[in-house]
Amino acid sequence: MVTASAPPTPDGAARDAAVRGARAWGRFLVGFLVLWGVLQAVATLDPTARWGVLLLAAVLVAAVVVEEVFHGVRPRVALRRLGLGRTRARVLGLAAGVSAAVLLVYPLTSLVTGATVALRPGWPWLLVGVFALHGLAEEIVWRGYAYRRLRRGRSFSAAVAWTMPLLAATHLPILVTSGVAVGLGAMAVAAATSIPLAYLFETGRGTVWAPAVLHTAIDSFKLVVIPAGAVTTFSLLLVAVSLVVPLLALAVPRRVLEA
Repeated sequence: MVTASAPPTPDGAARDAAVRGARAWGRFLVGFLVLWGVLQAVATLDPTARWGVLLLAAVLVAAVVVEEVFHGVRPRVALRRLGLGRTRARVLGLAAGVSAAVLLVYPLTSLVTGATVALRPGWPWLLVGVFALHGLAEEIVWRGYAYRRLRRGRSFSAAVAWTMPLLAATHLPILVTSGVAVGLGAMAVAAATSIPLAYLFETGRGTVWAPAVLHTAIDSFKLVVIPAGAVTTFSLLLVAVSLVVPLLALAVPRRVLEA
């Protein structure tokens, strides 16, 4: 699982420079802050993610601009480096299997609380939006930009360790909007899932498709209606499931996924 080898370069072009030294860190952090700012802004405009496809387009444009302006990467190459290349079917299959396990939180909630969890009207379109925004757009920023650049010249473990505090910090606004308990839970999930999502990113040829599938499953609560009396229990169960279940992806060795 942990390796010091460099991750794949999806486009076969010159590799990204390692983020080392004050200037390189400055470019990286400014680029990250720009992308996080755009992501936060569009997510605030549409908290339901119903128009996630349009929001994804805005984040993608921002990411391509950041790659070109701050790192000198041409737009056509940037799209592939950001994770929109060709993945591996078996990695997608693994992500789908782990995602199915994450979704067991809904029948588990019903079993524990006796409440009925119902899908929202128009949920198929909403699912497309959640996948576009919370799956693809967030993974483009977290894995396609941040993790990918921090991975160059570092081991898997070191790159994940550098990524964790960035992701946790970007969830600080949730402390204000949703309270301390929910905010701390979101920060913990963001940090812990950095490991399996980065693993899926790497084994999927440096693409965001597989981590986006799993990320969507974790954020699928936007597709359902939870009765008021079961909200607290559901929130605790979702945090627990999201902390533990995604780690199952690590049980499948790299040699199997990359064969």
